[in-house]
Amino acid sequence: MSDIDTLTDEQRALVRSTRRLDLRRILGGLFLLYGIITTIVGIVHWNTDPEKTGGIHINLWVGLSMLAGGLLFFLWDRLAPVPAEDIIGQAESEEHQKAAGEGRELA
Repeated sequence: MSDIDTLTDEQRALVRSTRRLDLRRILGGLFLLYGIITTIVGIVHWNTDPEKTGGIHINLWVGLSMLAGGLLFFLWDRLAPVPAEDIIGQAESEEHQKAAGEGRELA
């Protein structure tokens, strides 16, 4: 049983949306996208890379490294998600601060 099973529907939606926008997913996606592009460039321009970089197929190696980095970001997000208690606590804290701010404005 996961930590999300005991929450209300509203809290579940908050946890899902917050986890969906986790920075590790965004960075992982960008690394994967740029890694794919760079790897393809490294394969297509196989003969021109070593001429410019001293014998190293730099686009291929950087592209593969970026792919590995992107996968590591996704793995990190999967193995250590943000705890639901932290997400709900942060949202409640923001609500409390907002309500306190509105109370001061009325006075």
